[in-house]
Amino acid sequence: MQRLFRAWKARLSRLYSKYNTNEERLSHRPEDVELEDWKYLIQYFGSQDFKVVSDRNKRNREKQITKHTCGTRSFAEVEESTRNPITGEIDTPDKVWEIQHTRKDDRGELVWVDSQSQQIHGQLQEVVTQQQSEEIEHPMTRDEILSIVLGERTGYVRGKGYGKKPPKKSNMQHANIESSVSSAMEIVHQEMQAEMDRKLQEEREQMAAELKRNMELEFQRKLAEEREHANAEVQRKLAEEREHANAEVGKRIHLEVDKRMYEQFASFMIRMQQQQGQST
Repeated sequence: MQRLFRAWKARLSRLYSKYNTNEERLSHRPEDVELEDWKYLIQYFGSQDFKVVSDRNKRNREKQITKHTCGTRSFAEVEESTRNPITGEIDTPDKVWEIQHTRKDDRGELVWVDSQSQQIHGQLQEVVTQQQSEEIEHPMTRDEILSIVLGERTGYVRGKGYGKKPPKKSNMQHANIESSVSSAMEIVHQEMQAEMDRKLQEEREQMAAELKRNMELEFQRKLAEEREHANAEVQRKLAEEREHANAEVGKRIHLEVDKRMYEQFASFMIRMQQQQGQST
C-alpha cells in the first residue's frame, strides 16, 4: 500500500511538471482526483518546502551506486518467487540479491549491473556461508544478514524495499540478551559436562586399577594353589616310586636269598651223596 501510494503521488507530480502554468494544470485534472484535491496538490507541488524536499531526494537518488533489474516488481515479489513449492523455504539473501541485480547479456549469460552490487553479493555470500557452516544456536535472520552487510536504515530494511520494517532495537537487544544467556548457559553446561567426564574418567581409572589389583591377587592365589598342588602331586609320585623301588629291591633280595639257599642246599645234597658212596 505504501508503494502504491508513493507511485500515485509520483504520477501526480509528473503530471504537474508536464505543464508550465497552473491554468494548464487545472485544465488537465486527473480523473481520479477531485477538483479541490487537485487545487491543493498544485499549490503543494509549487511550494518551496516541496521543492526543497524534491531537490534533496534527487541528489540522494544520484548518489545511489547500486542498480536493480526488478523493473516494476517489488523486492518482496522477487524474494517470494524464489520460494520452494515443496519445502516452502525462500532462497538465501545472497541468491535473492543476485536475481535482483543481474541481467542476461547478448550471449545469455548473467552479468552484474554494477561492481558495487557484485561486491555486496560477495559479502552476503560470506555471511550466509558462515551462518550455515558454524554450529550457531540462534542464526541470524535474512533481515539481520542484510542489515549487517548493507547497514541499517530507519523505517525499512535495506535490500527489501518499502513495507518491510526492520526489527526493533528492543527485540534485537532481547534476542542478544537471550543469545548471551544461552551462550553463558552453554558454557556452564560444557564446564559441568567436562567436570562430570573428568570424575567419571577418574572413577573408571580407579575401578580399572582396583580390578587389576584384584586380578593380580587372584592370580597369585591360584598360582600358589597350583604350585602347592603340584608339589603335593610330586611328593605323592615320589613316595609311590620310592615304595615301588623298595618293593622291587625287596623282591630281588628275596629272590637272591632263595637262589643262594637253593644252591647251598643243592651243594649239600651233592656232598651227602658223595659221602654215602664212599662209605659203601
